[in-house]
Amino acid sequence: MKKELFLLFLFACLYCACDPAPAIFNLETKNFGPNAVIFIKSSENGETLKAENIINGNQTFKINMPKTGYAILSTHDGGHDEEYYFYLDKGNYKGIIDGKNNGAYPFKNVPTKEGEEMISFYKQKEEVNRSLFDSLALAEHELDLATRDNISEMAKKVDLWRAKKINSELSNIQTFAKKHPKSNATIFLLDRFGRADSEAKKYLSIFKSLDQEVQESKRGKKLLSEIMQATQMMAGSKMPNIEGETPDGKKFDSSVLKNVNLVICWVAYSGKNRKNNQILVNLYEKYKDRNVEFIGVSFDKNKDSWERVIKADKLIWPQYSDLLGAKSPNAKNLSNFSATYFFLVDKDGMILNNNDLAIDLVDSEISKHLADQK
Repeated sequence: MKKELFLLFLFACLYCACDPAPAIFNLETKNFGPNAVIFIKSSENGETLKAENIINGNQTFKINMPKTGYAILSTHDGGHDEEYYFYLDKGNYKGIIDGKNNGAYPFKNVPTKEGEEMISFYKQKEEVNRSLFDSLALAEHELDLATRDNISEMAKKVDLWRAKKINSELSNIQTFAKKHPKSNATIFLLDRFGRADSEAKKYLSIFKSLDQEVQESKRGKKLLSEIMQATQMMAGSKMPNIEGETPDGKKFDSSVLKNVNLVICWVAYSGKNRKNNQILVNLYEKYKDRNVEFIGVSFDKNKDSWERVIKADKLIWPQYSDLLGAKSPNAKNLSNFSATYFFLVDKDGMILNNNDLAIDLVDSEISKHLADQK
């Protein structure tokens, strides 16, 4: 009898430890097309945890033993996609998803404090951005009705409002952080916004406004590392030292720098980089006699292939590599491990542009900075 009681107790403990309670979604869906779908996805790796056809009515579905953490609810309706962040945990979720009101956050009731914080963020965002969303919707409607004569003008108007919408996102996160300094949601939202490179100073200001415990969380430490990396590559900062040597064994010396210098982070085995080389060779010919230098920094490990591509692509500007691949301090310090990366520095090694330049902007940026230094 004692043995049976012990086994029953052990089974009960195991059952509780497994915590089989599901996340249950009770949603009213409306104004969607016949093939519309709801997805619940992990924010960590994009894994689809649930997919349900939208029925335009009251529908219920569940995720058994959900993995706790921030997640994404997205809808797909023809060519139109929307996504919303929320906190996934066991318990009941209630709300409304309206295909004609994509600006409205779908969840009204959630089972956790973290989920309520996310509702607060979207409510604040909706109140601040209401007029902006209306203007964008009007501009998109006008673009749909555009004629051949005014379609270019209407497209520019839409692009302007879309840019304003994007820029408002960081301001919304900043406002939320001031109201909820103890919330980990700010770290998640900054990470998902993904503009630490171009908005490093504002990211750092928001980050420092958070409680110490949030800053020292695993996700917080990771984000801070990205922010600090981006900060050192902002315009006005001193370029980190370039490690390694040229193919003939010469270390980097700042004396090679001219008035304007294009630093090119690349790898020999990349097809994209090889195509870029064709463009860069022509640009170098254009600027080589105008106090401009190009400096290649390779993240290769194989010296033979590196030298072979330099010769084959006729890259006659200075080239450096420590042949450590992704383990190179150059990869971390200069481009945050991106192997297609361009930035400009002056003759003193001071960075002239914030972070990565697109290949099609290199020409105009060199020309602009040359003019500024006259």
